[in-house]
Amino acid sequence: MPAALKGIRVLDMCIVLAGPTCGRTLAEYGADVIKIDPEHRQPGLTPWLEVGRGKRSICLNITKPAGLDAFYRLVETSDVVLEGFRKGVADRLGVGYEQLKRRKPGLIYVSINAFGQQGPWAMRPGFDQNAQAATGMQVRNGGRDGVPAPPPYTFNDYGTGLMAAYGVIMALLERERTGKGQRVETALSYTASTFSSPYMLDYVGYDRNEIEGPDAKGFNALSRLYQSSDSWFLLSVEDFEGWNRLTRLDSLKHLRGKPEFATAELRDENDEQLSEQLALTFRLNSTEEWARVLKGVGVTAIPNQTISELREDSYAQRHSLIQSAEHPDFGRITHGGVSPQLSRTPAVAARSPAFGGDTESILRELGYASPEIDNMRASGAIPRTASVPIA
Repeated sequence: MPAALKGIRVLDMCIVLAGPTCGRTLAEYGADVIKIDPEHRQPGLTPWLEVGRGKRSICLNITKPAGLDAFYRLVETSDVVLEGFRKGVADRLGVGYEQLKRRKPGLIYVSINAFGQQGPWAMRPGFDQNAQAATGMQVRNGGRDGVPAPPPYTFNDYGTGLMAAYGVIMALLERERTGKGQRVETALSYTASTFSSPYMLDYVGYDRNEIEGPDAKGFNALSRLYQSSDSWFLLSVEDFEGWNRLTRLDSLKHLRGKPEFATAELRDENDEQLSEQLALTFRLNSTEEWARVLKGVGVTAIPNQTISELREDSYAQRHSLIQSAEHPDFGRITHGGVSPQLSRTPAVAARSPAFGGDTESILRELGYASPEIDNMRASGAIPRTASVPIA
């Protein structure tokens, strides 16, 4: 069964998480993604196994003439180049957009960094946390009246990789119509702003009432986290009928007769009081018991799971939220699944390569003979670190 991106070749010059996530995403849907790995920057094991999946790896030192020439020959066979340098670095190395476009006019060239290519922040280095700090995320996570705090996950890194892949697909579709390539630019700060867009909304008379801060447990008393006798679950009561169903339970019937909770408006006015009363009741039984009882009256209650629990969950297994693959160096590797899931051209499950493990085979595909490859090794164009496992 053909993959959706079969026949598309991508050169991935990125490091860390954001750019490599773009390459991994394209590889999952069938693109031939070749990771260009430099001599001086061997990745850590965890990100390599996580965002290196499905790629081939070639070690090239593009500061050496023979290494740069091999890269140019790869560009001429490719559709997409991904780079994650700060402004000006790619041009200085000879791999900027205008330089490569002359060699491959239809090239899709993707720039992925922290703060974009223009403006006063363009030269700032950055990782996910930098973009969070610059766009209000950490203040929001800590609460406007509290201490700023970084969220404990790198959603801007992964989100920016997905945004970049989205941009690649649009550029490839446009190239089908016009035959022309283009530059795609994305950044961690762009993604952070996109994810924060609901909180950027403002207009005359807008009454800002938003959840924020580390103590926030949800939107209101009927859509929030509650602690049971043994763990936590999310209660989700969506409408007036949901309130009626919830208060059919013997343990919550007393709430129905209270005048302060008689209407949605009154429940909103007395939200803190309602939360406190629900919290007292929900502490009396286990999460499993509440999920069963609430389901019985048509109210949603979702147990909070750890990642370890999710790995064993039948839903996660049935929907491939967790997948596994055998790696020749590291044994059985478990990782997150793929989204979206396509019916006719499903994603391709794959493992990460050995660092530089495909160097010679890729060069031979380009027409290099053994003496040329030996000369490249002798000159340092192929680093000595090629084809070694990550420690």
